Amino acid sequence: MLFSAEPKDSIKDLFDRRVEVERFKDALNQRMVLVLGVRRVGKSSLVLSALNSLNVNYIFIDVRRIYDNVAKKVQAERLYEELYLGLLKLSRRERVRDILARSGISLEYPIKVKLPVEEIRGNILRILDGLNELGRVIIVFDEAQYLRYLTMGLRPILAHVYDYMRGITMVFTGSEVGLLYDFIGVEDPGSELYGRYYESIELRPFSVEESKEFLRAGFKELGVSVEEYVIDRAVSELDGIVGWLVYFGRLYVEKGMDALDEVKALGVRMVKRELDEVFTRSPYYRYIMKAIATLGKARWRNIMDYVMAQTGRRLTNATISRDLKNLVKMGFIERQGDEYRIIDPMVRYAMLGEY
Repeated sequence: MLFSAEPKDSIKDLFDRRVEVERFKDALNQRMVLVLGVRRVGKSSLVLSALNSLNVNYIFIDVRRIYDNVAKKVQAERLYEELYLGLLKLSRRERVRDILARSGISLEYPIKVKLPVEEIRGNILRILDGLNELGRVIIVFDEAQYLRYLTMGLRPILAHVYDYMRGITMVFTGSEVGLLYDFIGVEDPGSELYGRYYESIELRPFSVEESKEFLRAGFKELGVSVEEYVIDRAVSELDGIVGWLVYFGRLYVEKGMDALDEVKALGVRMVKRELDEVFTRSPYYRYIMKAIATLGKARWRNIMDYVMAQTGRRLTNATISRDLKNLVKMGFIERQGDEYRIIDPMVRYAMLGEY
């Protein structure tokens, strides 16, 4: 169903991503694949749907799920546990149990996770060695930029997989695109993955017409007749972020046009949690975002003047430039020429104090 809230896991439930799906399938012939796009644009759906259409073993790890918001860390034990649970799901498939048994890995659960980091590292490598023997396995790290908080160095392991485990393809999805690139470090001479080749697929929000077609198709699937002005208004206020369009479609069937305000209220609550965590990283992020939200599009000088007026502090050019660059990396704003804009309308509503 187009309006199902959970990530899609079947090609038939994806809307108008044929080009991206085929690019992703072709990219799986490479050692490393990046799937990029802002939050709630459908990255997980594309990856899961494409993988399920292929006869391939894969393990899917949602890194956000193992990120500790309080400690600001991803414990190495949690990553090991996720890999282990992924193996359990594969254990019914041909050859998996025998191969892993020969690797010295028990398939009993619950797993003993209170181990020294070096032992965890060794166990992860044994798991990967076992998977490599299967012939072909895809390992997906969803929202992989959170791996930068891992309490164990992971890049040496990833580089070892890239160089020596030809049966494994690594897929990294990320909404904080710049931070994901920083973590992987293929362009950083200090990174173990420096210079490695990768394929990159970017998912953009739907255009205005694509968004309208998505809503029309979803309502048709449900057998619901909707006036065109309803679709026009929803798209103008929710933009092309697939997740918000899905919520609107689901709620409209029950609540009519009240659904639009309810989606905005829900969306603002969701993004506020994300923003609260982000704002702990710099005292100026909040003011920068408020300046851009207020102006719609803002130039660097407008932002600098606003932040200084709100904080009463004289700031250096380097401070504002650094924070703007970081917010772009985190996927909250984008630069268009000399101007900055907020990508997600819910973030804009949250910064303006609406809903």
